[in-house]
Amino acid sequence: MKTVLISGARAPIALEMARSFKGEKHRVIMIDCQHLTIARWSNCVDKYYTVPSPRFNPEAFLKSLQQIIRDEKVDHLIPTCEEALFISAYRNVLPCTVWTADHDLMIQLHNKYEFVKRFNHLLPFPKTILLSDLTDWSSTKNCVLKPVYSRFATSVLIKKVVEPTFFKEEEKQKWVAQEFIEGKEICIYSIWEHGILKAFAAYHPLYRAGKGAGIFFEPVQYEHVFNDVKKFGETIRYHGQLCFDVIIDQQQQHYFIECNPRGTSGAHLLHKQLASAFLENTFVQVDTMKEFAIKYAIFMLHPFSLAKNRVIKADDTIFSWRDLKPFFLQVISLFEITYNKFTKKTSWLEATTSDIEWNGN
Repeated sequence: MKTVLISGARAPIALEMARSFKGEKHRVIMIDCQHLTIARWSNCVDKYYTVPSPRFNPEAFLKSLQQIIRDEKVDHLIPTCEEALFISAYRNVLPCTVWTADHDLMIQLHNKYEFVKRFNHLLPFPKTILLSDLTDWSSTKNCVLKPVYSRFATSVLIKKVVEPTFFKEEEKQKWVAQEFIEGKEICIYSIWEHGILKAFAAYHPLYRAGKGAGIFFEPVQYEHVFNDVKKFGETIRYHGQLCFDVIIDQQQQHYFIECNPRGTSGAHLLHKQLASAFLENTFVQVDTMKEFAIKYAIFMLHPFSLAKNRVIKADDTIFSWRDLKPFFLQVISLFEITYNKFTKKTSWLEATTSDIEWNGN
């Protein structure tokens, strides 16, 4: 039996992981900067800690993390959200196995411009430049404009004609213009152990929260994308969770549009096999077309879709007969998010991540 510390308890995939590890008889500790997270109610969590924000109080976050690892005799630390980028900076002073890559590599992957610039010899990308290098601003009608550090497609401008004066000069170094590719978006989730691929899942986000985060997960398979991801992770000897957004165009050509060096919703497709993927000498790949959904999010954002047979048949990522509290108490999490939204004057999506975001500072 191992003691596994999972950070980012607010994320549905953290709950998914807790259930998988507990199902394999491991001890599960969870942490988050928020108090009322979905996973804290789970009977698969042996102990829950609230920790300082790694973004706003990194020294206190590190001290708290080190203390928890020592007190609980943690064997493995698995971040699930963007706190992974902060944890990667501390991995050499944490007395356990940390499932992140080197900090500098994580930042290169997280930065939407550096990702393309540094790795265009390994992966196919749409044309991507900094706004500060854009000369023909009328070309933005065929581009996606987005900050180099962002998540959930917040702030993204798609095929909008904008003038140079729309952005402050200093902002142009912090935004990219990426060629818009018409096609189907798929999302990749993978787990790596020092360059060895341990798990792989690909899905199409049929329903989303706004323009970004998927809340309905349709498994898909694209051999060429799998081969590119495998070669990429092996070449950079990645360690931890590595995720991508990919566009498949009408000619079935694929383009990597951004990278997330952290967990994403593809973990739901691996379901009970997550623990094995991390801790056993095995390779796990999705071998079923079973669909999953975060149904409370669909209820709030796409309520009429709940009547569709496809959505009805999909497995809810939160509901479990053996672990009912997270499903019935998940609404409580909204109280804390609502408080964050109005006190910090942010959007709903930003309120869910503002205390763990890595934005280059």
